Amino acid sequence: MPAARALCDLIRHFGWFVTLMGAASSAHATNTPPDHDEASNQWQFAITPYLWLPVVDGTLRFSLPGGGADASTGPYNYLQNLKFVFMLQGEARKGTWSIFADAIYLRFGRRESSVNAATGLFRPRNSERSFETSLRGTLIQVGGGRTVMQTSWGTVDAVLGMRYLGAKATLDAAATGSLGTGASVNPAVDVAQVQNIFDGFAGVRGRLSITSDGRWYLPFYLDAGAGSSKFTWQALSGVGYSMKWGEFSLTYRYLAFYGSGDQLVQTLRFNGPSVNVTFRF
Repeated sequence: MPAARALCDLIRHFGWFVTLMGAASSAHATNTPPDHDEASNQWQFAITPYLWLPVVDGTLRFSLPGGGADASTGPYNYLQNLKFVFMLQGEARKGTWSIFADAIYLRFGRRESSVNAATGLFRPRNSERSFETSLRGTLIQVGGGRTVMQTSWGTVDAVLGMRYLGAKATLDAAATGSLGTGASVNPAVDVAQVQNIFDGFAGVRGRLSITSDGRWYLPFYLDAGAGSSKFTWQALSGVGYSMKWGEFSLTYRYLAFYGSGDQLVQTLRFNGPSVNVTFRF
């Protein structure tokens, strides 16, 4: 069941995150907090260009003449399949309040895929079939947050927002075979479908200091929500270093969507490392 699979993924990927939080908070309870001036009335801004290299995989449901097909997508190879990528984050903060945005565009070329079910067009006797899928997606996240905890070992913000995923997928399918009469058949289908997903989410984000001066820290993020998707969730953690002009961090990020019914996106998962450079002004 998609919902059960989503819950298992959430528990499995969040276990290490809870461990890191507990270890850091107990080992560094006397550390000074990072530079977040709760009493400041000045706006502070940050821009973060980053490179996320996720493994992308899932299941897509295509509507075909006379029926449909569930096709696997990915895992995509960045060196072989990636055609274009754009990633950028931004944040504005004033005191304990913040607003943030995240934009990603990914385009993957064709890749061989397996199909779990297909129409009669692809079931002639003695048939040989070939399926390929391609995927492109635009992800935009916007939200706001408020600092709910600020201690010597770090900060925690409660966040609320909206996540949009515009997914376009294609299925190229061909079959060659013979009928009982001996006649050859070569049916082919080239289908492109689009789905726009709007999900609300709620969660937490923040950082845990791991040195007395707060320069080295553990960033963390977790949210869950629903909307056009039956369920969606996202988690992130890693290690970062603060400097006068900004920050540098290495993180691991997991993002998943779970659909239902005849939606194009049945499951879609992104997970992998990310290199991030933040400029503050």
